[in-house]
This record gives sequence, C-alpha cells and structure tokens, in this order.
Amino acid sequence: MKKFLLFISIVASLYACKDVVNEIPDTPFSSAPYSFTYSDAVLPPPRIASDNPLTNEGVQLGRMLFYDPILSGDSTQSCASCHNQKNAFTDNGKPFSEGINGTFGTRNSMPIFNLMWHLDGFFWDGRADILRHQALVPIEDPIEMDETIGNVLAKVNSSANYKDQFKKAFNVEEIDEEQLGKAFEQFMLSIVSGNSKFDKVQLGLASFTDQEKVGQIIFNSEAVTLQDEIDSQNPINYGADCFHCHGNSLFMRREYLSNGLSDNGDKGRGGATGIADDDCKFKTPSLRNIEKTAPYMHDGRFNTLEEVIQFYLSPMDNSCADLANSPNMHALKDSIYLSESNKEALVSFLKTLTDETLLTDERYSNPF
Repeated sequence: MKKFLLFISIVASLYACKDVVNEIPDTPFSSAPYSFTYSDAVLPPPRIASDNPLTNEGVQLGRMLFYDPILSGDSTQSCASCHNQKNAFTDNGKPFSEGINGTFGTRNSMPIFNLMWHLDGFFWDGRADILRHQALVPIEDPIEMDETIGNVLAKVNSSANYKDQFKKAFNVEEIDEEQLGKAFEQFMLSIVSGNSKFDKVQLGLASFTDQEKVGQIIFNSEAVTLQDEIDSQNPINYGADCFHCHGNSLFMRREYLSNGLSDNGDKGRGGATGIADDDCKFKTPSLRNIEKTAPYMHDGRFNTLEEVIQFYLSPMDNSCADLANSPNMHALKDSIYLSESNKEALVSFLKTLTDETLLTDERYSNPF
C-alpha cells in the first residue's frame, strides 16, 4: 500500500484553552506540521488554498468553533448539531434541519467530508463560492442559527482563550470575519473519508463478495432499458448508469446536474444564478458513506437506498429538466430494468463505501 503524508505547513506550539461555554483539557501544541494520511492509489491529489494552509492550530481552532454553540443566537446550537459525525456529518436522519427558533429549512443537510475536492461552490445550489464563505452563512440564516457575524466576533474577541488560539493560528490580535471563516475551512478540509471496504479492495487489503462484485458491475455499466429485459441476466446488461453522475473514486461529480426529480418549487442552481438552464440542477454529493446519510435527495424525500434505486427504475417526470437530452440521464427517462437480485447487489456495493473510521475518528469529534 502506497501512502503519503501531506505536509501542508509549518506550525509552532499546540493549544491549551477553555472554550467560552465548554472546557477542554490543557494540551500543548505539537511542533509538527498538520498532516493527514490517505492512499494516493485511490484518492486524488489534495486541493488546499494557498492563502489558508492547514496548521495544527488552525484545524483545532476550527474544530472547536464547529462544536461550539456560541455561534447561535441563544447559544444552544452548533454546526455539529445538524452535521453529526456518526451520520457522516448529516442531520441525524432528518429530512430538514430545525433552527433555534423551531423553524425548519427546505433542504436536506449535506455531508461534510472530502470537501477539498469540491471545486464549484457549496450548498445544494452552489451559492457560496468557497468553503470559508459557506461556513458563515448558517450563522446569519434566521431559520438556522439566527445570529450575526458581528455578535459572534464580539463573543470570541471577549474570550481570552479564543484570542490566544486565533493568535497562534493566524498571528492576529483582533479576530475578524476572514479568520473566522478560514478556521472553519481548515477543520472541514481536514475531514477525509478514505478507509471504506471499497478503498481496502482497491489497495488489495480486502475482497468484494460475489454480490458486491455484481453490484459494482451494475454501478459502472450503461443502463438497460425495458425493451432489453429479455437478456437481463447477461452481466453486460446489468447497468444502472450510476457512474455517469457518481463515478471515480470520490463517487461524485463537480458539476450541478439534474437528479430527475419533478419540480417542487425548488429551482436549485437556477434559483441561485437566475439562469433558466440551471433550473432543477443540484450539487452532486458523494456516494461515499451513503448508507449513513439518509434520507436522500436535496429534499430528503427518500428514506432508503432501495427507494432511491426504485425511483431511477421508474418513468420520470420531465417537467423540471430536459432529461431526454441530458447526457447523464439519457437512459433513465423511460425507466430501466434491474432484477430484484440485481437491486440487492447494487445496494450491497453501495454499502462498501461506508467508512466506519470516519464516524468515530477523534480528530473530527467534539473536543469539549
């Protein structure tokens, strides 16, 4: 197994601090640079912004902020409230997240991992250009944390502990919005998922079952339409077209794509850009850890993987997108065929993308 350590920056001493609300044990900073290890035989080269290199101090500071409820207007809700590690940083099986005032959003909470390989914006509609900007939006959203950046800055600037940590991470005396966003960005970029059974198989450390092998063929093959059903047991006809939108080792596409759902009033990317051709296109999330991130789709309408698969096997409503001319959805517009055993095999393969270590890794857990 070929592994490498990515040394992103040189850091000075580790932190010891007490959060505004919570206390954590005193631990000296490490003199080593922040590093994370993953296999370059499976995942692509990293992408880290040159103006925000990851440091031990910066990542740890971002981790503290991510789990600190002082970000919300009433100090009851943190980022982690709607992005739970055990659910691959999604919202505890809820279709929509509840804000501090009891109001609910209209989109499903997206998973947080492998974000350094997302190139074209954040949120389902891509309205935030870079991660450090995305991280601050929920703070000021009245149906989420219902706070102001000004108030958050006042809170952290009044904390000797946070002042000390921002000084170590960014060498600043006064904390501003830029450093706040960069700290969040450093922590979220540090969250890497690359230790699933799929990864181990690619590295020769594990083997797929026969059912999982069939599921992989189905995932990576062109779809078979109903008129070809007669030869459905031929492995060449196992295709479900999944790979068009969720191919490569990241199991995602960086484009905004139609997911085939009918128009329920959410224009997706089109709502953010005002461009009609962008209507009903959404960020394509990774299928890694998909077993842990239910419910599914941007509106959380499907509770199980079986429901998602059945949706893509059924005739689709073209009212929201021109599926007939979509290069990624061409075979799905009239419905495709999979036998019951093939559906089960596909689910079996999707479950090999679960990274159990991500769900418990202390580097990403609550530090308080």
